[in-house]
Amino acid sequence: MKKILVTGVGGNVGQSIASDLVNAGYAVSGIYRNKMPQSVGYELIKADLTTNRGGGVYDAVVHCAARIKGSSRALICDNIEATKNLVSWAEQTDIKTFVYISSVAVYGRVDGELSETSGVRNLNAYGMTKHICETVVRESEIPEKIIIQLPKMIGPYVHMEDTSGSGFLTMTKQILNGDRVVCFIPDMRYNNYLHVSELSRFLVHLLSQNSLPENQTMLVGAKEKLPMKEILQIMRDEAGSSSEIIAQCNGTVPEVSVINIEKAQMFGFSPVSAENMLRRFIREIR
Repeated sequence: MKKILVTGVGGNVGQSIASDLVNAGYAVSGIYRNKMPQSVGYELIKADLTTNRGGGVYDAVVHCAARIKGSSRALICDNIEATKNLVSWAEQTDIKTFVYISSVAVYGRVDGELSETSGVRNLNAYGMTKHICETVVRESEIPEKIIIQLPKMIGPYVHMEDTSGSGFLTMTKQILNGDRVVCFIPDMRYNNYLHVSELSRFLVHLLSQNSLPENQTMLVGAKEKLPMKEILQIMRDEAGSSSEIIAQCNGTVPEVSVINIEKAQMFGFSPVSAENMLRRFIREIR
């Protein structure tokens, strides 16, 4: 049985991945710093990766822990320093496989469809730190390095109390509350989101392989590129909401709207339909 270390199990992505890996038959240990996961069926380790370098013997590491908001100093410490420590420990303990959970934020603002060959433009502090972390992983001596760049992640552990940093989640919250929803990009095709269970399924597939590519970076996202107004209508229908969806184009566009997921699909990424994911998300959080 493979032993997997998952970091950041107090967050939406980390705790979902850890639980799904356990259900797939892996021996999992999960690292958290402050917030414990809601449901645990695996070994928990309370640790601060900015000052600790990990411990134990594992076949693979899935590094989800990250700070998304805060000062530049806090982002550098919690993202870059923590990743450097973890990678250094993984090298010294002969970890075979290291999966780094990154973000589309490493590209900044993208015109048109985002792919792994897209350029970098106007990175924010979070995107800069994730970009540097990717470089730390790529330059390491770990044999198998996989970097998965995530879109907006949806799932049962998403925090809906404060959605100010996400237009997608803000509109979702308005639908759940029965409020009027103003959509600035009604006709824009959009797949910059993914249910965390689909990421977990992909990871289970990758980790089940006898060997992985030495160094691969891949983007993931929803399967279909639906118009934003259709996305909102699907969620409204599932929620049984009375929200009025108003199309009001004002020139505002998201930094990333369309993601090319073909490379990930070559490695076995096969998400369910976008509608299936959206309906599941609404059932989980309403």
